[in-house]
Amino acid sequence: MEGLADKVVLVTGGSSGIGEACARRLAVEGCAVMVAGRDEAKTKAVAESLLPAGKHGMVTGDVRDVGDCRALVAATMDRYGQLDVLVHCAGIWDERPTLDVSEEDWDGVLDTCLKGAFFTMQAALVPMVESGGGVIVVIASDSGHHGEPGAAAYGAAKAGVISLVRTLAHDHGPDGVRVCAVSPGIVETPMLAKAIEDSPDPEGYAGWQADGYPVGRVGRPEEVAAVVAFVASDEAGFVSGDSWLVDGGFCA
Repeated sequence: MEGLADKVVLVTGGSSGIGEACARRLAVEGCAVMVAGRDEAKTKAVAESLLPAGKHGMVTGDVRDVGDCRALVAATMDRYGQLDVLVHCAGIWDERPTLDVSEEDWDGVLDTCLKGAFFTMQAALVPMVESGGGVIVVIASDSGHHGEPGAAAYGAAKAGVISLVRTLAHDHGPDGVRVCAVSPGIVETPMLAKAIEDSPDPEGYAGWQADGYPVGRVGRPEEVAAVVAFVASDEAGFVSGDSWLVDGGFCA
């Protein structure tokens, strides 16, 4: 992709799933990638596997903590002296009947998926505004575009992320910062595997995952990462404030 070579990218949630795929794709594009995650061993393994060796870094933190959100950006600035792109992938999935959602359930999802997204983006905006520009790409979800049965907190959080993107694109477009969301449908990730495992009927739950997808299957992390790479690149220089659905036509 045009304009990505030698850009410094912070990828949150980079230790697995879509975040890991984004880190790998952006490394291939020539970026210096700072991989951020909660699990130190997994985060380190991803960072050390990226080529060329020595160009990429890792940092641990929990985006539910505002101090950690800021520390992830600070660590990137300390290592590279700049931050050109933030790819915010950190998130959790929670599925339960609406009447069973506790305050703890609600706070866990909203703190990770919405609060964490906002404060990480806010922290990233400081060096981007100071340097005259940058790109923020946050992973939302198709659940933010349609009613998601049994996922009230998750759907609300992802809809909030999409709204945040619109606001920040207006607020900081004049500063040279583009802000976008990428909204995947169901994707083959460890998060999906855990949801299947935790289901009362794992075989049945796994069996209907592709139902409703016109392309006849769920997505792959690499397919989401390809869209993220485009949105982050100079080729998408007139793209800001929108959410890109990567959902196999589910919301069509």
